Amino acid sequence: MMKKNITIYGNHQFLLELMRDFLDANGFSKLHPIYLVSSNQEIEQIDVAKIDFLILNLTAENINEKFELIDKLLLLNSEMKIIVLSGNSDVKIIKRLFDKGIKAYLGKNTDSEEFLKSIQSAKKGLVYINEDTKNDLFNYICSVNDPDREKPSGADELTAREMDVLSLICEGLRTKEIAEKLFISVHTVESHRRNIMLKLNINNSSRLVKYAIDHSLVK
Repeated sequence: MMKKNITIYGNHQFLLELMRDFLDANGFSKLHPIYLVSSNQEIEQIDVAKIDFLILNLTAENINEKFELIDKLLLLNSEMKIIVLSGNSDVKIIKRLFDKGIKAYLGKNTDSEEFLKSIQSAKKGLVYINEDTKNDLFNYICSVNDPDREKPSGADELTAREMDVLSLICEGLRTKEIAEKLFISVHTVESHRRNIMLKLNINNSSRLVKYAIDHSLVK
């Protein structure tokens, strides 16, 4: 049986090789084959079901493609543990990454010790956020420093994708069925469901369906 692997994805070959050598020096290559990939095409040539850890070096370039890639990979392998390394400090993007199901986010001030901690945490199924990002993300989630928090919640705030999810919920589809129909991950569907309920100030699915029908949000 083929071993589960660690796949490192990024567009800077030298950095990929440094991360591979670091993991090798810390004994990971004895447990997992380590692959380096630099494009979506290359990663699709690997058996996605065999990826245990995906270490993704995320840059601002083609970031929406990376979001779509995460959705696709987690749909194919929900057990995959994704660790993102990025210099991007936009908390909205970081929260979106966690909503999609990543296990760890490491910012630009991450050191080697934190890198190892993130892998160990992900291995246990835990979420890991490095210290220089944690407080900003916490404040954003709690809306302490969110400039949009005074905006009223309501149907007019629902995004097109949230409307798609709402429509399928009203059709009686389960979370997994919605994910398959929209080609997104279960984690993403659950995130959309939470956001819809938050925006509409509704706390259960039956009330959500009734609200959508009463207010003609679905056909």
